[in-house]
Amino acid sequence: MKKILSLSLGIIALCLFFLPSNVRADKIKVVTTTDFYGQVAEEVLGNKGKVTSIINNPSVDPHDYEPTTQTAKQVSNANIVIYNGLGYDSWITKLSNGKKKIDVATDVMHAKDGDNEHLWYNSKTMGKLADYLVKEYAKLDPKNETYYKKNAEKYKQKLTKLQTLIAKIKKNSDNKEVAVSEPVFDYALKDMGYKIANRHFAKATEDGSDPSYSDIKKLQNDIKHKKIAFFVENTQSDSKVISSIVSLCQKYDVPVIKVTETTPKGKDYLQWMSSEYEQVLKIQEDRK
Repeated sequence: MKKILSLSLGIIALCLFFLPSNVRADKIKVVTTTDFYGQVAEEVLGNKGKVTSIINNPSVDPHDYEPTTQTAKQVSNANIVIYNGLGYDSWITKLSNGKKKIDVATDVMHAKDGDNEHLWYNSKTMGKLADYLVKEYAKLDPKNETYYKKNAEKYKQKLTKLQTLIAKIKKNSDNKEVAVSEPVFDYALKDMGYKIANRHFAKATEDGSDPSYSDIKKLQNDIKHKKIAFFVENTQSDSKVISSIVSLCQKYDVPVIKVTETTPKGKDYLQWMSSEYEQVLKIQEDRK
């Protein structure tokens, strides 16, 4: 799904040099590519600045987002720019030349090229990002370092609900195999103690192509013979192959976990993650 950015992105980037900056010296301005990183940034920053999330609409694919002049102005006025990395939102890098950039993949999680880009499903990411932001905010505003530390600790305390839920699920996962439409939920599945049975199939879907005939047949066979505990569907995909797999799961009574790549409307990060983990917990409880 990763498209080559058009020439317009370069033109917008050039505009940054001509846009006025109105950043107040005593307030930190943060821009994030997505709202789930924006929520962490806001929790730690508190009332000492402003956080703007460029993408806060669940129907927008961050891979394909085309920045506007308004986006360029927001980035121009920022002290810190936070983005996912690993090609997920690479359009931001051209807009943020000369800005302090936080690449969550590289700077926070020490990921390498080729690693799974869906880092927000790694249960450790948001806590580590909160700690990282304390250091970055303190560089700009040293007198409020203790304030940022306290905010980060409060936020990490909220995350313990997810950790408790994951631990509960892991006790009953028994290292079972599951299948996925694409590798969106893989970090979460690993945290919960499940194994992915169809990585080759999932990679093809992620890359925008149909899985091979042999991969499809193997998955169909696994479903018919209940060799997988459940199937994970990215509901933001419109693949006919995936739709047929979901129908097959329903026919053979194989549970389907529904996940998304972006924050659902009306939910924050914690509510979003909890709702998806709770689907897994319910399957475990129903199968007892």
